[in-house]
Amino acid sequence: MPIHEIRESIEMNQTNATNGLTILQKEINLKENMSHKMLQCDIFLDVPEPSFSVDAYVMEILVTPTPVIYTDMNITINNAYTFQNRAPSASQENILFKQIITDDGRGVRNITEFPNRFISARPTFTWYMPKLYLTVLLHSGADPDAIIGPLAITMYGAVESKKVPLVTYGMGVIREDHIAQVAAVMANGRSIAPARNVGQSFPLWKYGGSRPELMISGSNLASLFNRQDSQEPGETNTTTRLRRMAQDARQMQPNLDAFGTAVTADGAIPSWVRFELFKGVESGPIRDQWPPIKHADNGNVLTL
Repeated sequence: MPIHEIRESIEMNQTNATNGLTILQKEINLKENMSHKMLQCDIFLDVPEPSFSVDAYVMEILVTPTPVIYTDMNITINNAYTFQNRAPSASQENILFKQIITDDGRGVRNITEFPNRFISARPTFTWYMPKLYLTVLLHSGADPDAIIGPLAITMYGAVESKKVPLVTYGMGVIREDHIAQVAAVMANGRSIAPARNVGQSFPLWKYGGSRPELMISGSNLASLFNRQDSQEPGETNTTTRLRRMAQDARQMQPNLDAFGTAVTADGAIPSWVRFELFKGVESGPIRDQWPPIKHADNGNVLTL
């Protein structure tokens, strides 16, 4: 399996930002019907200190098999400068290499890169697209029309390529194309309130014991379920009221709270009320004839 060493650069004497963002890109062609594995990748700044007409800036350098689409996420430096439309996160599977250079305007310069060259296990990323894109995103939010002076960036990559079946190659290209379509996903996590963190998944002993239950009002509704003498008068409820009770009884509640509805016009409605209601209340209005009867042409009753 041959290993190809690639050296390409992006060089410009001067360019102007548009709304605080400048995008520079170079396309590198590779062989088709091959799988490619990135063994090594590095970025070298031929111009160590690019000239900016702004004090603070952020430079994102990416190596990808598909073009880079910026996101709506922001980058903040020292809580003083905020730059919009950063590149996709390094977790995005089409990102083979990413380097971020920040300058806070006070002479403090920081460089971070992915994957880190000092990790003990050398990462290798495989792709099928017959392309490599060297992309630079320059953020100069303090000056929407910033002037960027001489810029020269060189990429070095050691790529191992091998022949693969056409089906494997085609499916790999389609997959990477689909990944590129969703690379600009803005948020993929959820916020958990600290009070809900412990016990939300485990440990179960945090919420031991029986779940509380609501108490139904004896003065209003208990007579509906008590056994009564055939001659003893009882309160008659309307179908609308019973259906409202069924809806209140089916109400879900957060963890540790009793199922049902605590405050209604009929008082507290516990969840077990739904087991005591009449069938017509649960399944809708009762038909005039139940079960329905259908007659054949000769007058016989059909079994449905």
